[in-house]
Amino acid sequence: MTEKEYNGEKIVLALGFFDGIHLGHQKLIQSAIDIAKKEGWVSGVMTFTEHPLRRIFPSYAPWLISTNADKVRIMEAMGIDYVFLNPFTEALMHASPEDFIGGYLLRKYNVGHVVVGFNYTFGYKGAGDIKLLKALGRHFGFGVTVIPPCIVADHSVSSTLIRELISSGRVDEVPEYLGRDYAISGDVVRGKGLGHTVDIPTANLHLPQKVILPSSGVYYTKVTLPDGVYDGLTNLGFNPTFEKHPYSIETYIYDFDEMIYGSPMTLTFKVKIRGEIKFDSLEDLFAQIRSDIVKIDENYRHQD
Repeated sequence: MTEKEYNGEKIVLALGFFDGIHLGHQKLIQSAIDIAKKEGWVSGVMTFTEHPLRRIFPSYAPWLISTNADKVRIMEAMGIDYVFLNPFTEALMHASPEDFIGGYLLRKYNVGHVVVGFNYTFGYKGAGDIKLLKALGRHFGFGVTVIPPCIVADHSVSSTLIRELISSGRVDEVPEYLGRDYAISGDVVRGKGLGHTVDIPTANLHLPQKVILPSSGVYYTKVTLPDGVYDGLTNLGFNPTFEKHPYSIETYIYDFDEMIYGSPMTLTFKVKIRGEIKFDSLEDLFAQIRSDIVKIDENYRHQD
């Protein structure tokens, strides 16, 4: 649903940025859904179109795990009634905690209850904390539920932890905390076409929005195309064998050889096979790719 469809129903709002919608986020959102059902209200998530640090301190803003489209899709699949993606404006950045709640949140939504994480902060420079939020709830007449840390394998689940796993190439560890494999989506675009000359055709992925990417190298992936899901070998990086090669995301798709330029494609990362290597010749490069294709076929493709 979109914000335009909201007509002032009593609502339980989950508050936060929710990058990745990991297991901790899922518990928080599910709590909002459960409370709304119990009260006979609607449920919603109020978040922002961009990470607040993009405006507050751009050099510290993280690469995102999920696009806005992914957020909406995952949250709606969970059963949330409304997803509100609001711009994080200059005025919001400077709003006091009291103004954020009384002058912004309660003016936009008929809030009966809010659900937040244990480390939730709000207002100018994050001055508002859980204690103040509960006090404002008593003052304005809305309930507050605080979700404790989600602990998995002795780690507190967080977007920061998941970003570290992705960026270091440890994509096989991500599902334990994210609740699913890491995936990226975009459209297939034309590349150099060298793979076709040696019977190793690849599909080049263009991302519509910048997200965090696994470290450079070769990965076993699942490739989702309009007609189905295939196995893939995906190479991310600058391909150092070539001079000044631009960064690319190229995928060899098993048992597939069709022209799919312009088609939507999703890559789901399963495991890293090797890092990026600079080869002395094209022959060595293609020999390694053929070896990688065989390695994935023998060790990973038929285990799912």
